[in-house]
Amino acid sequence: MPPSYQSTLRKACERYGPSRLPKADRPDIGAGYAAASAAVFATILFGILLSVSTIQGMNGDWLPSFLFPALALPIVVPSAFFLGVIGWRLSPTSSTLTGIITGGIGAIATYLVSLLLVGGVLTAGALFSLSGATLLEAAEISVGLVTLAFILTWWITIPVGCLSGAVYMNVTENAVNAT
Repeated sequence: MPPSYQSTLRKACERYGPSRLPKADRPDIGAGYAAASAAVFATILFGILLSVSTIQGMNGDWLPSFLFPALALPIVVPSAFFLGVIGWRLSPTSSTLTGIITGGIGAIATYLVSLLLVGGVLTAGALFSLSGATLLEAAEISVGLVTLAFILTWWITIPVGCLSGAVYMNVTENAVNAT
């Protein structure tokens, strides 16, 4: 019988989590939803903390600090979902430690997939002369933007990814033990 905290956690995830989304009953898709949820949570939390710190600094220019994470959401959420599905399929076991490691690696890999997405959009803009940038400038901007995002957010995204992986592994381990 699983510990009571696992039962409580599973019930909370079923009631309030993404378990009602399409194909969430499949463990790999559920892992994708868990990773995407972690990306949303980390991005919103970072946006709130950045906006509060900007307002506390009294420079009154909080809108850019809110827009930076808001504009990242359409990039990081699909990236995290994709990597959550892949991570589940590649992980050899379903343990809490595996969840922590896979969640942390997934959070880091989200930056790389985001680099590919941002780079692809900026490169297409440069190729079709939509942005006025050269291909080299598009690559420099992509790498610079994602590097800046990593420098500013790693301290929140990696722990949230690890926590999300651990929680998801506990929930799925509990579901397997309950059946």
